[in-house]
Amino acid sequence: MVEQCNISVRTLQRIESGEVTPRSYTIKLIFAALGIDVFDKEVDLTNGLPGTGSPAKQRLHMFYAYLIDLFNFKTNAMKKLTILSFFFLTLCTLIFTACLSTKSTVSKNTDLVGTWQLMRNGVVDTNYGGQNGLIRYKIITAERFTVTDVMPKSKSMWAAFSGPYWLDKQKGSYVELIEIAGEGYQKYNDGTKGVYEYSIQDSVWHVKGVNVPYDEYWKRVK
Repeated sequence: MVEQCNISVRTLQRIESGEVTPRSYTIKLIFAALGIDVFDKEVDLTNGLPGTGSPAKQRLHMFYAYLIDLFNFKTNAMKKLTILSFFFLTLCTLIFTACLSTKSTVSKNTDLVGTWQLMRNGVVDTNYGGQNGLIRYKIITAERFTVTDVMPKSKSMWAAFSGPYWLDKQKGSYVELIEIAGEGYQKYNDGTKGVYEYSIQDSVWHVKGVNVPYDEYWKRVK
């Protein structure tokens, strides 16, 4: 037995007399030497002897014992460290993949990148705010949005407001966070966040406010 299990006589004597509780790895070696299948339904792994333990409980007990033994570095330290390192790297990979998957649902949408012009009644609005010739543009980059009012006749413009944006593809919402506001829009530069339902069809972007009273259509312009 000691030759087959590669353990000392004293260790085997202490196991037989109940002086020590053997590790799962040692139990497996002894069972194998005795010709006993540790997953046999007639083996009760509670005490390592034939019994009536269910296969599910047997496997769970073996897994628990094996997991505990992994942290005992008195034997096979390098092998156990390798197994634990592999487990740790696998766990980190799964967490990183999950984070990427989550991030993909809240992301930037390249379909929005470009310049958009506010519409009214299905046509481009050139009378924004009741001012003749005033046009409102929204410029979208991969990271930020900027809304600005332009008056081509007087060759002037107002820098309205700007900030980051993101999309929640699962909820189908577009979110703007105002960080910078120009003259006339100072009340918005306190971190005002607008949440919108959105859709894009035939170069027309529809945004309808969820927490703000806006229902707007924007036309993509070159």
